[in-house]
Amino acid sequence: MAYFIYARDGAGLVVLRRETREAAEKKAAELREAGWFEVSIVEQKPK
Repeated sequence: MAYFIYARDGAGLVVLRRETREAAEKKAAELREAGWFEVSIVEQKPK
């Protein structure tokens, strides 16, 4: 299963992928601390 992290800054949007929920939450926290906003994690559903 994959998790996508969406985050915005003043210039645009970044989408990052992580394989575990824990890794996605860690990266999302790092982005928030770095000043990114509208940070969200979306779980990719298996097909």
